[in-house]
Amino acid sequence: MANQLNSGKLDTLKTGQTLLTKVIKTSTNKVQIELAERINNPNATSAIDGFTNALGMMNSSDTRFSEGGKPRRHWAAAEPFDIETMLGIEGLDLENGIYTLNPETGKEEMVLNILNPVAYVDPSTGEEIKKRFRIRIIETTEGSDYDVANSRFKTRGKDGDPILHNGNYIYNKNQVVFADDLSDDVKVPHVFLASDTVSVQSKVDSTEEVVEEMDLNMI
Repeated sequence: MANQLNSGKLDTLKTGQTLLTKVIKTSTNKVQIELAERINNPNATSAIDGFTNALGMMNSSDTRFSEGGKPRRHWAAAEPFDIETMLGIEGLDLENGIYTLNPETGKEEMVLNILNPVAYVDPSTGEEIKKRFRIRIIETTEGSDYDVANSRFKTRGKDGDPILHNGNYIYNKNQVVFADDLSDDVKVPHVFLASDTVSVQSKVDSTEEVVEEMDLNMI
């Protein structure tokens, strides 16, 4: 199925689905693409001394208590022509098209909302391909200098206590990857670190907040 603009929405994403939400202008000739994906962290619902968090099941009819939590987002630098070529959407012009100012971020954006985006052409060769954009979560205790200086570690809820792994802060080195398998069920090789043990009550009462990682390798 060809890529289609406005074929998906953040609030209706299911686990395993990906959304190319928008393209953001930068101060260079590059743009940033924003991807969102609803990803299950196996450590978030694991048993603790024979107990599991019942809150999600008891509120399964409430979309705010989705098993997958909020969609994870990731940003990556890209050449606008290359993204246009890969997506193959007629009339899509990321170089000269109309961008709208987002008053919250102060950045110009073009909303796409493409559900399960697929690259159909390799722009480096012109070869026809069929690879689906996915987010790969990589948790690590080795934060970059920028991560450490700006406290970009995993916390329990917004501005909450840090979530630790063996006493160390957890950082994200997430990636945009291509999957040959286009289905929602493909097993992306995520790397999740088990958090240090906390009480069952505090685990139920808290919501893990992940500081989204922006690709800082902008030219």
